[in-house]
Amino acid sequence: MAAETKITHEEFASLVVVGNVSVNGPAPLVPAAHSARLIGLGYLADIAGRLRMTTPGRIRLAAGPAAL
Repeated sequence: MAAETKITHEEFASLVVVGNVSVNGPAPLVPAAHSARLIGLGYLADIAGRLRMTTPGRIRLAAGPAAL
């Protein structure tokens, strides 16, 4: 399950970047390896070529970096 999967500090930072972008804001730029892994874990989704936060991603973000 994604909630039990550890992510790196850098991947968490990428999650924060995506989470901080407004819906109409510029597309967030994160390393391809981070976006691929975070999509695979279900934390992000690629919708119409833009990264979007999923509900599990928001939950993981709320857990904070201490859960790394």
